[in-house]
Amino acid sequence: MKRLVFPIILSLAPLSAAADEATSVYSDLDLKKCLKLALFEDEGEGGEWSCPGIKDHEVRVWEGDLRSFVGFGKMAPAQCASMQTFGAFNSLGPRVEWRMSAGKPFATILRWFTTQNTDGGNPVKQNWLVVTKVSDKEACHIAYIDTKYAEANDVARQRADEEAATFNCAKDMPEVFSSLGGIATDYASGIPCPGGPYREE
Repeated sequence: MKRLVFPIILSLAPLSAAADEATSVYSDLDLKKCLKLALFEDEGEGGEWSCPGIKDHEVRVWEGDLRSFVGFGKMAPAQCASMQTFGAFNSLGPRVEWRMSAGKPFATILRWFTTQNTDGGNPVKQNWLVVTKVSDKEACHIAYIDTKYAEANDVARQRADEEAATFNCAKDMPEVFSSLGGIATDYASGIPCPGGPYREE
């Protein structure tokens, strides 16, 4: 499949000007150190947190039904990203990578851990890098990279650098990079953004 040779293609293709200028900064993500905004008693350990990010971009986290949702900045509750998550039970990694250009973030990369129960009783655990487009008003998932995929971190950064500016949250499907194959809707929900052409009524 084409996606399986993608890292080789990336290594041979010249980077765009935007990618040449992009840099990374990092912020920690530890809910124990974040401001708890709400507790969802009917969701067990569910709740809402505001966590430090960078500059004017906080990291807003929601948890419920053993799944996480993440938004960025002042518009976080209204963003598509705040309604996007994996179908499997999941939790978040401890650090957010912010891709920056001209002093402003345009994408984030965050590790997610998923656990999928199976009929055989042996849960399937996976790690993913989720690339999210970030702007002053919107945020949405761009790509899901299985961390077992070759050069996963480099692929995540390149997809952020090359796709964030033009990715249409309401119409475009996030890419999947995994030896398991499949498309984004096989793994995640809320994509494209609610109201987009792939939304199930």
